[in-house]
Amino acid sequence: MYLKNILFIHHSPSVNTIKLSKHLQSKIKKFNPNTNLIASKVIETNIDSFNSIDGLIIGTTENFGYMSGLTKDFFDRTYEDLQNKMCGLPIFYYVRAGLDGNGCKIGIDKILTGLKWRQVLPPLILKGKWDDNFILRLEEKSLAFVNGIEMGIY
Repeated sequence: MYLKNILFIHHSPSVNTIKLSKHLQSKIKKFNPNTNLIASKVIETNIDSFNSIDGLIIGTTENFGYMSGLTKDFFDRTYEDLQNKMCGLPIFYYVRAGLDGNGCKIGIDKILTGLKWRQVLPPLILKGKWDDNFILRLEEKSLAFVNGIEMGIY
């Protein structure tokens, strides 16, 4: 089995979103030795970040009922170059939402459809007031995604 490369791009502007992204990174590194997790802030991510990846995790916040501005900026900067070049790329994303997360989900889903990327798990919407259980829910979904990539399921 060869080493799988998973790109994790995230927008983590608060103490709690930093907890989420750091926990995800530590658990994947601990439980998935056949995975090279490449973590990148959305503002630093560009099309070169997508060289030789086997899967993608996106973490974003909901701002004003939509994805964060920096996440939208990432898609604005890379969409044309990535469209039709990464068809079928397995992806999982999560949203830390103060509201219901629906506007963010709709926006991201439309973009992913246009990019022809393949959502292999439903998005995880962590909505409402902060709950420490968010960390465990993200861990479960992220490890399921990474295990699926490692085993060649996705």
